[in-house]
Amino acid sequence: MASRLRTPSWIARIETPDGRVLGAGVLLAPACVLTAAHVVSPGHHYTVRLVGVPGLAAVAATVRPDEHVPQREDAFGDRSGDLALLRLAAPLPAAHTTRLYRLAAPHGPVSMYGFPDGDDGGRWHGATLVAARGRDSQVQLRPLTPGELASPGFSGGGVVDHATDRVIGIVLSVDEGPGSAFSYMSPTETILSHLPRVAAWTDGAEAVDPRLRTGSGAAAGRLDVPFATELASWFRGEGWPVLVTVVPARGDRAWTLQRAVTLADRELRTHRNTSAVSHDPPETVPPAGAHDLALEVKGLTAAEVMDRIAERLGIREDPRPERLGSLRVPLAAVLVAVDQAAEPDALLDLLDRLARHGARLLLAFRRPGERATRAAETLVHHPLRNRWARLHTELDRITDELGPALDARRDRVLPAPGTRPLLDRAEAGVRRSRMLRAWIAHAPDQERAPGRADLLFTFEGAVGRRRRRLEQAIGLLDARLRRREELLGRVGAAWPLCRQRAAAHGDRVMAAYRLYEQALSLLRQTPCDIERAEAAVERFVGHCSATASGDGPAAASGDRPATAPGDLPATASGEEGAP
Repeated sequence: MASRLRTPSWIARIETPDGRVLGAGVLLAPACVLTAAHVVSPGHHYTVRLVGVPGLAAVAATVRPDEHVPQREDAFGDRSGDLALLRLAAPLPAAHTTRLYRLAAPHGPVSMYGFPDGDDGGRWHGATLVAARGRDSQVQLRPLTPGELASPGFSGGGVVDHATDRVIGIVLSVDEGPGSAFSYMSPTETILSHLPRVAAWTDGAEAVDPRLRTGSGAAAGRLDVPFATELASWFRGEGWPVLVTVVPARGDRAWTLQRAVTLADRELRTHRNTSAVSHDPPETVPPAGAHDLALEVKGLTAAEVMDRIAERLGIREDPRPERLGSLRVPLAAVLVAVDQAAEPDALLDLLDRLARHGARLLLAFRRPGERATRAAETLVHHPLRNRWARLHTELDRITDELGPALDARRDRVLPAPGTRPLLDRAEAGVRRSRMLRAWIAHAPDQERAPGRADLLFTFEGAVGRRRRRLEQAIGLLDARLRRREELLGRVGAAWPLCRQRAAAHGDRVMAAYRLYEQALSLLRQTPCDIERAEAAVERFVGHCSATASGDGPAAASGDRPATAPGDLPATASGEEGAP
């Protein structure tokens, strides 16, 4: 457990023998410290000091070649490894050790401890876990403030999850160059894939049920390539988030599922098993860290399944499905033998609630039947049809309601300076929506299949942006129309007063009337140029103000024009048809 109000007793400061600080580490055992590989190298000597334990002397340490995993980059620039175990020449007190903790997809706030330049006592920095990065599933850390970006002195330091108060990984590196915004950590399960002996100092549930691992249940079979491709696509986050399939306990499909689950797990995916599939079609290989839990649910109740999910996600107490809605990263779970659960109907109800809260679910039934059919209808086909129907409704609203509403307003008022591009994009969105609606109406059924749901999600995003843009454009024009009504009311209210005050100044009445007619003409013009009309209104009102002050030469009252308007109640009310 780690209090963020003090220096943790397990944090190790790693130094050269002459006292220069190199980085940080985590004391996992009295004689073993976990750190980043770029901090230390085999064949060199180091000292380790527990800065949170006053009075303890520094201890000499070295690293063995077989416990040093240097950082590597693949052809895509993804980094992997960068992990090492330091062995101490003399043990430190066991009371100051800590343990790593397995935790599923990172989704919340964390703190890390390290030694920035000039602060040999160390400090906590806060961050938020963002997402896994690359094929080694290193995790991005976004600092809470720019000043909390991890510096080199944090390399190897422990990362503590706020929800569980456990050490869930270690800091590896920082983005290089100006404007860097992220640090990176290696989560516990990735550490275990590179340094399996660290499992002796690790707690937390493993992601994959032992019965679902390659070589544990079904005899080695041949790769079912179409099924493996479908599974890898789901693990990559493609298509509809729920995949319902039938996988017998034995045979090629069972072995193919075990292979996919094993390769998609951070801890189980190793150089050895990835080498074994190096000649398989690339589209059949899932990414590491692609699921949070793979569980055979045969004989389990719905409550027991929820408890396992909560344990993997670090949810303490009261594990309710609705709590998953607050997670930054949706749950991804593989559940096998769903039809053989202790309460299959209750479990399906639970899975329905999880899906509604954004969970990605791969549900394998042992045999086809009513429950598999119902699950596919409830969790896949029915919600998918509803999403397509909602998309069609949105397209109808854009093309039949918002588009015409925008056209009607553009006919009545010109856009404000600088907003024309927005209005033009909004109009173009109406045209594209009309074409999309026609395409959907004539598209073959396979375009709306679950595996093609990414197309639906793309359309939904585009249509949502178009709707918001149209609503914004209509709102801007509505504001200008309201301004036009205000100006009409202002002109109508000003004219009677102006006429009365200027009764003794004939030439001023004629001038005021000309300004009045000019302002009224511009306000009645369609589409109305609000800026020009407002300037004309200001001239008219300004002239009326000058008349009220009595400035300028007086003219005979007989010069007043016979066509001067009366009180003009219709104009004052702002009606378009006022004379």
